[in-house]
Amino acid sequence: METVDDSGTVLGQSFLTLNGAGEPAIAYQAQQGNRRAVMVARRRNGHWSHEDTGGAGLADGVPISIGIDSHDLPHLAYRGAGSHAIYAVSDGAAWSAEEIPTGGGVVVYDVATVSMQLYRRLWWGGDPDIDMPAVAYRDSNNHDQLTVALKPGGGSWQFSTADPSSTDALDGVSLAYDSSDSLRIAYVIGVNDGTDPFPERLKLAEVKPTVVEGDPPWPPPEFFTNVIDHDVRAVETVSMARNTSSTSLIAYADHKEGYVRAWISKFGQPGPTIESVVQGNGGASPRRPSAATGPGERAFVAYLDNGRIMLAQRAPDHSWSSQQVAPGGGWPSLAFGSDGTAHLAYGTGTLMYARGVGGHA
Repeated sequence: METVDDSGTVLGQSFLTLNGAGEPAIAYQAQQGNRRAVMVARRRNGHWSHEDTGGAGLADGVPISIGIDSHDLPHLAYRGAGSHAIYAVSDGAAWSAEEIPTGGGVVVYDVATVSMQLYRRLWWGGDPDIDMPAVAYRDSNNHDQLTVALKPGGGSWQFSTADPSSTDALDGVSLAYDSSDSLRIAYVIGVNDGTDPFPERLKLAEVKPTVVEGDPPWPPPEFFTNVIDHDVRAVETVSMARNTSSTSLIAYADHKEGYVRAWISKFGQPGPTIESVVQGNGGASPRRPSAATGPGERAFVAYLDNGRIMLAQRAPDHSWSSQQVAPGGGWPSLAFGSDGTAHLAYGTGTLMYARGVGGHA
C-alpha cells in the first residue's frame, strides 16, 4: 500500500489508468476551499506527485475519466462545476480546458455522467499520435439521450447519437475500447413509473460495422444498441473493462436491492451470462464496482463494501470469490498492466494505491 495524497481533503471518487510504461496515473477531486479541485497524481520512479489541474468538479461522486496519450501527457473528461462536459489536457507544463459543445455541437448545455477513453489506433498499425478522445455523456438538451463526442486529429468535435432514448435514469455510463479498437458503451436507461426504485434496463451500444479508409477526420460513427439485462433497479455505477481481447466484462451495482452483477461474454464460448459477483444487504450493499481483466483475460471486479475495499475474481466454473484489499472508502478503480500486475486506487480523505501480481493486491 502506498499513500498518494495525505492532505485529508480527498473526496470519494478516483479513476486510475496506466501509461505505456505501466506507471499509474489517478484523477480525483480534493476539497480546496469552496472548490472541488480536479487533481491528477502520477507515479514515476517509485514516487508520487500530484497537481491541481485548475478545474472544478460538480460534486463528490462525479466520475472523472483520465487517459495518458502516446507522449505521456494526461487527458481528462468530467462534468464540471457548471454541469457542462469539460475536456482538459496537459502539455507537460500547463493545463488547458474547454467545454464540449452539446445540442448538436452548436451550443453548450448541461450533461450527466461523462466517460472518456483515448483512441490510439495502434491495433491496425495506425499513427499513435492521433490520441483521439472519445467522450460519452447524457445530453440534457435532448432528453438526456446518450451522445458520443470525438475529437479526431486535434480538430473540431464530431458528434453521434449513440441512443436517442429518453431516460430518467442518469447514472451509469461507461465507454471503453477493446484491443481491436472497437468502441462500446454500457449504460442504464429507465422511465420513472412512480415506483421506488423504478425499473431500469442495462444496455450496450456498439458501433455499426463500416469501412473507414484514409486519415482522419472520419465520419461520425453510427451505433446499434441491445438490452443486456432487463431487470435492474437503482443502478448507480456501471463499469466496463477496457482494452480486452476475447472477453467483454461489465460490472454494475444496485444500491437498493444490494448486489454487484457481472455481464460477461467470451469469444468462442456460450453466452453471454449474467453472474452474481456479491450479494449484500440492501442499504448496506456493495457499491461502486470497477471491472478489469487480468492475466489470461480473467475477470476481476473491485468494489466498496461497508468500509472495506474488496477484490472479486471469477473462477473457471463461473463462481466468484472476494478478498479484502484494505479498509477504506471512496470509489475503487482497478486496472491491470501488460505484465499482469493489478493496480488499485481508492480512499476518502487520503488517496491510497495498492498493487499486486495476479490479482492479489
